[in-house]
Amino acid sequence: MHFKRASKEDFEKNLPLREFFVWWNEINVEDVEKFESHLEMATKERNLQEYLESNPIVLIQYLGGGHGRWVIPQKRLGSDYVTDFVIGERDSMGFHWTAVELEGPKDKMFNKNGDVSAKLNHAIRQITDWRAWLKNNQNYTSRNRKADGLGLRDIDPDLNGLILIGRSDTIDPATNERRRQLSKQQKINIHSYDWLTRNARGRVEALSRRSY
Repeated sequence: MHFKRASKEDFEKNLPLREFFVWWNEINVEDVEKFESHLEMATKERNLQEYLESNPIVLIQYLGGGHGRWVIPQKRLGSDYVTDFVIGERDSMGFHWTAVELEGPKDKMFNKNGDVSAKLNHAIRQITDWRAWLKNNQNYTSRNRKADGLGLRDIDPDLNGLILIGRSDTIDPATNERRRQLSKQQKINIHSYDWLTRNARGRVEALSRRSY
């Protein structure tokens, strides 16, 4: 007996939030190089928001869930907030969501005296505000869209956060420990945009090795 392997179209038909599903393993060297080129030219947060909305594959290469990746841009939370992105992965335990806040590629994480910059502080506050909203609206947020919910199944109000800000060559290594502490305290990963590039290149190399 022969079994027909399901096509991508058949697979996607049964997916929740299928319009936001990203085939994460289809990334290639050209994708990475295009992002690097765009990053060099970008001056504002909006430049990168628009690029990542059109090229979401770059944004989810650090995730590990083996059953899928989702990238939802400009997710409205009621009438109060709009996230830059909500990204998700799914494994055998269900969905895991992350709220993503973008700042500018020329913004700094810390001031010269080592204090958290105004831009980074703003990004942290955005994510904590989203979490507070989710705690008051979890049922609505996780409910199926056919039942007038947002469809973010399994969402945890205390979801992980990710802040992308600045470039790696402007980070003072002396602030790395402060950043690690801040990330742990706030449950928010804080990285430069070059971190996306490194993860994307790592994925391309891993896929290349797998093909041999």
